[in-house]
Amino acid sequence: MPAGLRRFAATVPGLSAGARVFNAILWDMDGTIVDTERVVWTVMQRAFLEAVKIELPEALFESLLGQSELDFYRHMVQRYALTAADVAAIREAFDRDYIPMLADVPALPGAVEKVVEFHGRAPQALVTGSTSAQAGAVLEALSIRERFAHVVACDQYSKGKPDPEPFMLAASRLGVDPSSCLVLEDSPSGVTAAKRAGMKVVGIHEGNKGKYDIRHADLEIASLRDLDWGLVLSRFA
Repeated sequence: MPAGLRRFAATVPGLSAGARVFNAILWDMDGTIVDTERVVWTVMQRAFLEAVKIELPEALFESLLGQSELDFYRHMVQRYALTAADVAAIREAFDRDYIPMLADVPALPGAVEKVVEFHGRAPQALVTGSTSAQAGAVLEALSIRERFAHVVACDQYSKGKPDPEPFMLAASRLGVDPSSCLVLEDSPSGVTAAKRAGMKVVGIHEGNKGKYDIRHADLEIASLRDLDWGLVLSRFA
């Protein structure tokens, strides 16, 4: 694919701003709307140390990025032979510190503006690996809760990204065909999940700082500031 199409560089004159290519727009949250990855890891390390006296090695950080919280805990149960009581104690310590911090986590450049703009293009849903409480805290802090018709969080599905279940659930709740959905994602697992659901995907590098290989997205952009609806139309119309 030509580089000019893979990076939304400019507007395309002559396209109707009201034209609709997609019946729904599905947003990832962590790494796409807000930059939470390092904060999550720092708080999680502290929660493990406090609750079960386990020091998580830094090497785990990169390997677990993009997982839902549900899948993260499943991985940790297997790795450290954690009990249900252990997981409950870790969750309690994590949520106690993490959820209040979300009020101050910054939005990534262009994220709030594009959520507001695209709300006028098609119904939107948030599809996140975070919990409902965490997602709600972010949306309230950024004053964009009303821009999403639905929030699909990890406590509402059984298999997280890269499984397509979260995106399929969002399409079902919106009452649209999965093939008519546009997905905005930053992680390889998220892109894979959306593609497996039969959706078109824009991969965004701002939140992942260019370190992820998301070439399997239909389009790649450096930042949401580069995302122009005219170019979405020119690519997919």
